[in-house]
Amino acid sequence: MKTYQSSTKDRRKNFFIRHKYALIIAASVLVVAAVITLSVVFTLPNKPVDTDSDVKPPVTDVTTPPTVFMPVSGATVGMEYAADKLVHWETLNIWKWHPALDFVGSGDVVAIMDGKVTDIEKTTLDGNVITIEHDGGYVSIYKSLAGEVTVSVGDSVKAGDKIGVTSTSMMSELDTGAHLHFELKKDGKYVDPATVLPMNEDK
Repeated sequence: MKTYQSSTKDRRKNFFIRHKYALIIAASVLVVAAVITLSVVFTLPNKPVDTDSDVKPPVTDVTTPPTVFMPVSGATVGMEYAADKLVHWETLNIWKWHPALDFVGSGDVVAIMDGKVTDIEKTTLDGNVITIEHDGGYVSIYKSLAGEVTVSVGDSVKAGDKIGVTSTSMMSELDTGAHLHFELKKDGKYVDPATVLPMNEDK
């Protein structure tokens, strides 16, 4: 009995017939993969992606404290701030509160912070007075100044700008001698200047 071996061509034909569906599925997978690959390639941005550009650093609100100067350089403190008790005023020989710091000595008087001059006046008891408004609700008041002030109402001043000179023009504190009677307000209320001024620094 003779047996016939199928030719190579027949074997190939039979292979494709038997695996027709598998080959179709494989081809489909390859086509889908090619389409996806091409889509990704053509949709890529032209420029390299900066992965850090979308990551924004946290914003920190840093408030820089204002520059604060001593109103008189090298002066000594006389009568201290006393808003919650009565102190003796030698010139008037009375006991009353003292919402200020007295800087005793002759010298130039400067603005403690940047601000705007809002008032200049002269009274018998307080002498020559300059009032300056500052940011943050602060108002500084300089009393017992000499008559020759160096600013006018409406002037803008920088911290450290000269505004006047100490004197004995404050009749209610005449016995103190030449000095600056310095008052400070915050939001309309008196505050101890020592809590704001750089008392341990000589400016």
